[in-house]
Amino acid sequence: MKILSLHIKGTIAIFAALSISASIACTCMYMGVFEEYSKLHPIVVRGTVRGHGDTLPNRSDYFKTMTVTVSETIKGNFPHTSFEFYGDTGMSCLRYITLEDYPIGSEHLFILESEEALQPLLVCGESSVLITGSTVQGHFRDANGYHIYQQDLNEFITNLR
Repeated sequence: MKILSLHIKGTIAIFAALSISASIACTCMYMGVFEEYSKLHPIVVRGTVRGHGDTLPNRSDYFKTMTVTVSETIKGNFPHTSFEFYGDTGMSCLRYITLEDYPIGSEHLFILESEEALQPLLVCGESSVLITGSTVQGHFRDANGYHIYQQDLNEFITNLR
């Protein structure tokens, strides 16, 4: 039986670690609807989508980033009047920024991870809900897939605080 050299063993160990971390990097358990998921994060803001960044290759309706103008901080402290989200570009384990979900001019409540002006668009729970007039519209997931729900905006915001 041949003994592998230290160099080869080291190389194998590095490749094994990289393959394990790559497979774990995009694995997350669904952490619930917006109200539940927001309890795990320090900041919730109300904001309007003002623009999108570059499109993803071969997808003119998917974007690398989007700019949001903040109209109100609902929970926590957020010092900026606008910020930029970056989304998934193919293997980032983030939510995709799509024209369908985030049209320019649409208003949402967003969960933020920090006070930074550049934020990841989180995916392991419902990280945003659409504001439509006096209601919020979101999606919940169960064994049968995703379903739409609506709730009174003021009541929803009161529950988040």
